[in-house]
Amino acid sequence: MPELRQEYLDILEKREWSVSGYTDDGCVELEWWSPAGEDFLVCVNVENFPDEILNYSDDFDPDEHIEMWVEARANGRQDVPGARRLAKDAEDIQKELDELALELQEAERKL
Repeated sequence: MPELRQEYLDILEKREWSVSGYTDDGCVELEWWSPAGEDFLVCVNVENFPDEILNYSDDFDPDEHIEMWVEARANGRQDVPGARRLAKDAEDIQKELDELALELQEAERKL
């Protein structure tokens, strides 16, 4: 089963991401705590990992992310912060994904 290269693991650790595990279909599950305390999970293919993270970052939609949490709160979820905090957190998540993708791309070029 494929696992991430040590160079990528070092970057993840430095940026406070952790590997939750690997799936049978060749994906890696990553976990990161956003500044607002969201347990943010990402699941991508191990193969072409830097590109997978870049694609995830490009596809991340902060508006959609905010709407998901606003809806969760409307449906009675108690631990969801207010709209302004959600908006700032979605921006922070996007920034983290962008920076992570950039760092992984740079590491890949050096390999």
